[in-house]
Amino acid sequence: MNNTVYDAFRCLKLLSSGNRALGIREMGRTLELDSAKVTRLMQTLLSLEMVEQDIRKKYSLGMGIHQLSARAIHNSTFYSAVLGMLEEIGSHSVSIVVGILSGKNVTYLIHTRGGKSIARAIGNYESYPIHDSVIGIKLLSAMSDEEIVARIGVHDHNLLKNDIQEARRHQVFEKVYSQTDYRLACIIPGMQAAIALSNIQGDKLNIDSFRQFLMTAAQKISRGSFPIL
Repeated sequence: MNNTVYDAFRCLKLLSSGNRALGIREMGRTLELDSAKVTRLMQTLLSLEMVEQDIRKKYSLGMGIHQLSARAIHNSTFYSAVLGMLEEIGSHSVSIVVGILSGKNVTYLIHTRGGKSIARAIGNYESYPIHDSVIGIKLLSAMSDEEIVARIGVHDHNLLKNDIQEARRHQVFEKVYSQTDYRLACIIPGMQAAIALSNIQGDKLNIDSFRQFLMTAAQKISRGSFPIL
């Protein structure tokens, strides 16, 4: 592994995780890196316009990284497939989420919020604990118990064991989080990602239609991301 490249990405990931600029020392403490090394990395990233420096000599993401993100999303067959699916179904009160595992958390790549524009759904990158996400539980269910323990530890595995077993039994995993929040999740075929519905309220007689919608949406995203040649 190239440690310099690895640490540069760690710096960018740290800067992208908050909404404030960070100084060299704070970044070094957080990442357990020598301040001199962080300085060298920031100077390189600054020259590439991946970061920018303010008058306090603190760093935040630069226009170069935003340009890279925009191009990546624009040219991504995955995002094209997801956005096509969202545009097809339009806006409604139920939230639609696409997420992946990131350590002990779930990171949302797409998160619609009832009634709001599709544009606001793109690239949320919010993170939530696995135990608080049907996406996290469903993705864990595709792993062996040994892999799950290695990722989240024995204690958390025991806490989620019943949910994981339930998720393994059904293509669509269902869980009640509150009287006004019924959630469903389905793995997107061929990907380490899942799509979910949340904020399902009221009459649960429609659960069958929601379940079918999720399976159909997952298939559409999979086909759109991996077109037949």
